[in-house]
Amino acid sequence: MGSRFGVGNPEAKIMFVGEAPGADEDRQGEPFVGRAGARLNVWLGALGLARADVYIANVLKCRPPGNRDPKPDEVDRCSPFLQAQIRAIAPRVIIALGRHAGMLLSRREDLTLKAMRSASLSYDVELGAGETRRIPIVVTYHPAYVLRQEGTEGGVEATERLVMADLRRAIELTRDVIADPR
Repeated sequence: MGSRFGVGNPEAKIMFVGEAPGADEDRQGEPFVGRAGARLNVWLGALGLARADVYIANVLKCRPPGNRDPKPDEVDRCSPFLQAQIRAIAPRVIIALGRHAGMLLSRREDLTLKAMRSASLSYDVELGAGETRRIPIVVTYHPAYVLRQEGTEGGVEATERLVMADLRRAIELTRDVIADPR
């Protein structure tokens, strides 16, 4: 079937960007469904938000064979679509779900996910006529990664606490950006 390019509020202040559609997304034609999507919905609910309040997209617009990591040429081919989405949505903050989304958006392949989570990152979107806007990026764990922590030391709860702290920081950034739109 193939996944839609993105879903949600076209005027959202917060845009979530994941890596690539998984099997559930391919079947249903929508980003972040299945167990990972349900976990994302729980996080949104804990923040007083719903899917209709945010915009959700992926770096890749189709599922890599065998659900493998995206290859650089695949990312290069899909990047213009994601850039167009970011330009059209014009979010106040972008939340990168996982390392691959964080690397693409921040253009920082030298950072680990842990380092990206604590770094001050941004995405420069070209608005046209030489005008650029800097959008803060908050990188956090992908919901599928969090679910895979079940049965590990600390488990889902410990990782989820980190995610929620990241998401709260993103919400604070939307307030800061709105107060100072530069």
